[in-house]
Amino acid sequence: MNRETIQIPCEDGTLLAGELLIPDRPKAVVQFNAGTAAQRGVYMKLLSYLCGQGYLCCAWDYRGSGQSRSGTLRNSTITYSDYGIKDMPAVKRYLDQRFADLPLFVIGHSTGGQQLGFMPNWQGIRGAIMLAVSTGHFTYMPTVYRLKALLFFYGIVPVSNLLTGYVAASKLRIMEDLPTPVAREWGDWLTVPDYFFDPRFYGKTVPEGAFKQFDFPIHNIHATDDSISTPPNIDNYWKHVTSSAGISFERIEPASVGLKRIDHFGYFKSIMQEPLWTGIARRLDGWLEQSPDRVQ
Repeated sequence: MNRETIQIPCEDGTLLAGELLIPDRPKAVVQFNAGTAAQRGVYMKLLSYLCGQGYLCCAWDYRGSGQSRSGTLRNSTITYSDYGIKDMPAVKRYLDQRFADLPLFVIGHSTGGQQLGFMPNWQGIRGAIMLAVSTGHFTYMPTVYRLKALLFFYGIVPVSNLLTGYVAASKLRIMEDLPTPVAREWGDWLTVPDYFFDPRFYGKTVPEGAFKQFDFPIHNIHATDDSISTPPNIDNYWKHVTSSAGISFERIEPASVGLKRIDHFGYFKSIMQEPLWTGIARRLDGWLEQSPDRVQ
């Protein structure tokens, strides 16, 4: 496996920092879209495993986050929906151009899957694996987690913005720092059951996108103890999404894989290789064996 550091240009001139994990004989490309304010390193064990199975993997950071952060976030105008409208399509464009002869799959974690339909260039994706992709309405979170989320959005976000001009979450070891408009838009979506599909946002502050136009297979994986992707939040997201190639769902019980907890980020621990990662690789292999017009 070779590793290569890359910079990915967006149409507005923003440069995204990324990394390629390149097997000796790649059979397909995997664009990995991360969760919100998550360190790239969280995902590298899974991506290294997939690289070992012959998949060229691209890990990258959203604008203003991780190694894509350039300068201060103070008074930044970056929004949450920029991730899907501007960043995800830029990564796909780069991969399509550089690896034009290889099929492309997407793996999305949390918002990395939520915003896939905002991509104007989604055509040509051969399949998508979605990990913990749902809405995140406060009401449907477990009580303790809901209180923490409310404290973050209605306490920490405004106070941090007042003091620093951005959300200095890393100092509190909550997550990576965020531009204030990202946290505000995210928080607005969380106030309603249908998230950005709510009429006050959908087709107004965000594009309608391609959520009902997908033509590639989508497989969803959720942990039963996920504090965000609870059954109501899962249902309230996926009722808005259709694909002519089918959408499937898989639920994982922590005890069934020898864990006390998986929650929202446990999918990427080494212990998940046999119960989860091998299945992801097999599913990608299965999609790869089918012709593009017969994938399901």
